[in-house]
Amino acid sequence: MVERSKDYSHIPLTLTIQGTAKPSRPPRSNPRSLANLGNRQAHGTKLKANVDAIFFSWQEEEEKRDEEGKPKLPNARRVILQIDPDAFDPDKLKSYGIEVIAELEDGYIIGASADLELSALQKKIEQFLKEERGGTTVAGIWELIEGYKKPELIVSPELWKQWDKIKDDDIWIVDVGIACLGPKTKLSKYPEHKENETDEKFLQKVNRWMNKRDITCREWDDEKLIREDDFRQFIFSYQGKILSIEEGESTKYCELPDSFSCRIEISGKGLKDLVSNYPYIFEVSEPDEFLEMIQRQGLADAASPSFQLDPPDKNAPKVCIIDSGIQERHCLLRAAIDENNSRSWVPGEVNITADYVKNGGHGTRVAGAVLYPNIIPQTGRQQAICWLQNARILNSDNKLPDKLFPPIIIEDIVNIYHSTGTRLFNHSVTGSVPCQTQYMSAWAATIDQLTWKNDILFIVAAGNLPIDNRIGQTRLSIKDHLAANRSYPNYLLEDSCRIANPAQSFQALTVGSVSHKFYNQSSLTSMAQPDRPSAFSCSGFGIWESIKPEVVEYGGDLVTDGNIPPNLTHPKEVCPELVRSTLHGGSAIASDTIGTSFAAPKVTHIAARLAAQFPKESCLLYRALIVQSARWPEWARANKENKLGVIRSFGYGIPNLERASRNSPNRVTLYTKGERRIEARQAHIYQVKLPKKLISPGEEFEILLEVTLSYKAQPRRTRRNRRRYLSTWLDWECSKKGEDPQQFLKRVLDKYEAPENTEKGQGIFKWMLGRQKNYGIVKDVSRGSGTIQKDWTIVNSYELTEAFCIAVVGHEGWNNDPDAYAPYSLVVSFEALKAEIEIYTEIAQVQVPIEVEQEVQI
Repeated sequence: MVERSKDYSHIPLTLTIQGTAKPSRPPRSNPRSLANLGNRQAHGTKLKANVDAIFFSWQEEEEKRDEEGKPKLPNARRVILQIDPDAFDPDKLKSYGIEVIAELEDGYIIGASADLELSALQKKIEQFLKEERGGTTVAGIWELIEGYKKPELIVSPELWKQWDKIKDDDIWIVDVGIACLGPKTKLSKYPEHKENETDEKFLQKVNRWMNKRDITCREWDDEKLIREDDFRQFIFSYQGKILSIEEGESTKYCELPDSFSCRIEISGKGLKDLVSNYPYIFEVSEPDEFLEMIQRQGLADAASPSFQLDPPDKNAPKVCIIDSGIQERHCLLRAAIDENNSRSWVPGEVNITADYVKNGGHGTRVAGAVLYPNIIPQTGRQQAICWLQNARILNSDNKLPDKLFPPIIIEDIVNIYHSTGTRLFNHSVTGSVPCQTQYMSAWAATIDQLTWKNDILFIVAAGNLPIDNRIGQTRLSIKDHLAANRSYPNYLLEDSCRIANPAQSFQALTVGSVSHKFYNQSSLTSMAQPDRPSAFSCSGFGIWESIKPEVVEYGGDLVTDGNIPPNLTHPKEVCPELVRSTLHGGSAIASDTIGTSFAAPKVTHIAARLAAQFPKESCLLYRALIVQSARWPEWARANKENKLGVIRSFGYGIPNLERASRNSPNRVTLYTKGERRIEARQAHIYQVKLPKKLISPGEEFEILLEVTLSYKAQPRRTRRNRRRYLSTWLDWECSKKGEDPQQFLKRVLDKYEAPENTEKGQGIFKWMLGRQKNYGIVKDVSRGSGTIQKDWTIVNSYELTEAFCIAVVGHEGWNNDPDAYAPYSLVVSFEALKAEIEIYTEIAQVQVPIEVEQEVQI
């Protein structure tokens, strides 16, 4: 039990030393590229034939378009390439006259060429054949394919399954993504300060580089405007339209650094032409559907409480609820509502912010779970922990109207509410089908971009599985899985149970659901035992094998009667207790619905508590502390056979407010205070001093060591993996026994670009996950796949060293600007597993500030 009379607050971490790694040799070529280099004649001749075929195909298509009266295309054509994914930098294609529109798996690239004769590419091939300077890299171009031949690379899986059935006169509403960087996709390398070069001459080079950078950025903006106009004209040529938020509003796009997205209405004929021939398009998908709320029939019988809620402090945190509206005059919510900042985005109902979803509402329940995450008081009074802001986007059917494009709405909401001081956003709205894994969706990428630009945190729901009826072609129902002899919990790991859009967002905190109670009455039995994944909760991995959901909370479960097929229900005993809208009658409190929608706000409650405790700290710290506090329940820790399944359905576990906000005599948490920034090739070394009494060979007790890194970076949606999606990416590692900060820094920087398998066997700790796949206890997963990276291990006290160090390391993503950086927060915890062993005071007493040594280059 925590001693309340003592202060067990978190302790600041000390930055001890930092350094920068020198540039290293480029990566080795793939064996296929080496074979092409060894057989220039065959490879070069094949590529020349491909170029000729593509050129003639473009000519034929142009003549055909004129004959059929199709709209004019921009002055470029699509080409698909397969390049060496190990050694060929896609951005080098600009020297071939090819703009990278999007990166795909296995080295495939969607490209566009404004050089309709592909003359630059042909010249490179000739140089390759003649073994002339500048042609060697052609060995890394494996294939050239005509752009119209692979529409499946552009359309979503759901839409592709209907592709052959699309008729010319059909009217379709789709979401599209257009690349807009233009041929200058990457800045030139920052100048190198050469030996014997004067500072004055180097400064001149830097100034020229900065001027060129500014010009390139302006050219990107100009190119985006041109492409927006060209795209609009193409859509209008097919009598289509670009959907906007309000009637009469000018066309609006969702803009990211490398692309823009929008929702359009177009004929089937126009849709097929767009996908097959429009050179800058990289994604076309149907709008997300939204799953009906999983709800019992009949109203709950809870009486209205006599409890009184008092308003929060004037400067209390603000939480924006992006949902179906809120019953703002509800007796359990009224005092916490920020009435001056209630808005609606529902077309035709911009002045209506109430929650009109029948049978108790949705947004009202979500808002209530932020204030009352566990039990709703029936008597007495207490002060609200935060202000609730109402951003209504779902209509009375709990649906997002087709006219509303989620990325645009989310951007509007953040721009409006962040200006009022809001930093926490609860978004319990998801699509109904599995998220795509080819690209980050515009919805999720917008959340990432807004998080990068602002100090905010999105808490999002993982999504729910339908009980009875499958949705589309890719989301099977629970009954579908059971009928196919896939039992609980095994079916949760099927692809059709993957998290829903936008839960894959790299910089949001995604929340799944677990069961809180076991029900067994007559022939009815819960599907899940307590603290096990809810039978309806969507699972990971997310995009690029990121750990999603990161945490889980209690969102209810399903009950089966055991029949074949079974009847699945959710009696009130397995439902969370929630505030209920009374606009359509009924009680103020109910246990009548389940879902990850109601698990997410319970995590938002913890975030709000942390925001009140650390008002001047970054939201990155709140996210880090929530994940740091998460634990697997006992059954998951004891599971030796399928810990990978635990990670996929449970993430890092169930968070805990006590652990997130404070410590105990046997546990201590250290954190980076204030915003920390790191650039690519840099390493920051943090040192935790441990008392000799703790690490003495005579002391033999187990310590749980936990480390969480939380960071953010700017996204590029057209890039295929996290190292290219993020402007800068980070990871962390810890020191070995007896390794002082200087030695540790040198080792980290020396192996900065070493092959991944060089880490194997290093270090003294057996981490649960490890930096790379198959290095930890859990195989086929790594801690470094996302922007929240937690790992943990149990060590003997004598295995620790007096100067325990953690390194945060920055790596170059898509942004090679030397000023590019990634903000981060680092949290480290030590916990003696025997509660009677007090380590907090011992560790706190030896932490002394250390003056940071000057940065060194190794």
